[in-house]
Amino acid sequence: MPDRQQDGSPPPDAGVAEGLSLIARAEQDGERTFRMLGREWKLLSGVFSPVLSYGTVFYSRAVPFPAGGRFLEIGCGAGVTAVQAALAGCEDVLAVDINPRAVANARLNAARHGATAVRTRVADVFAGLRGEGVFDGVFWNIPYVSLAADYVHTSPLSRAVFDIEHQGSRAYLSGVRDFLAHGGSAHVGLGNIGDLRALENIAAEYGWAVRLVATGAAEPDLHVEHRLYRLVDHDAHP
Repeated sequence: MPDRQQDGSPPPDAGVAEGLSLIARAEQDGERTFRMLGREWKLLSGVFSPVLSYGTVFYSRAVPFPAGGRFLEIGCGAGVTAVQAALAGCEDVLAVDINPRAVANARLNAARHGATAVRTRVADVFAGLRGEGVFDGVFWNIPYVSLAADYVHTSPLSRAVFDIEHQGSRAYLSGVRDFLAHGGSAHVGLGNIGDLRALENIAAEYGWAVRLVATGAAEPDLHVEHRLYRLVDHDAHP
């Protein structure tokens, strides 16, 4: 785990080298099949490869899917978690990504595994999702590393790794309440290479507290601890 500064934030540039390495490897991965969670999946070129990180396996196991309910995943990538949600019994699963190739990939994998409950949409976080109603579970494995405003995304793959000035986190935390059913749960994934203090501060601006519910680390990125947080109303947080 990276050393922390006195205020709990990561040291300058923590995770940047890791992110650049992930992007480079993802660009080289190309179209192929891979095995994960006991199933075979298709990866399209231009989509972040789940095999480069333990995160997809961890979150697909740790996120509490609302069996019989509706589940919304932001940043669905190749669609592994969304398909797992459908196969776990969710009645309706909406898989959303800003990358059209990822949305096509999620749709392909849903068909591959007979996950008929999965629907897909191209959208930037919640933008364009009005009219979809509310969900019993909402989740986003947000890009772990925040960069300054002068960073320019080099490809859709960089959007899966870097969050410029926490814009994605802010869009999620400011908008998730509008898509959450009464009694539903909203979760967010963030690794230890991310800025937890910033996430907590942004969450507080919108009436949320961030509660850690699960952690995990394994190959191929054993040095990264993946963490699942639940958003709870700030007033209800102990």
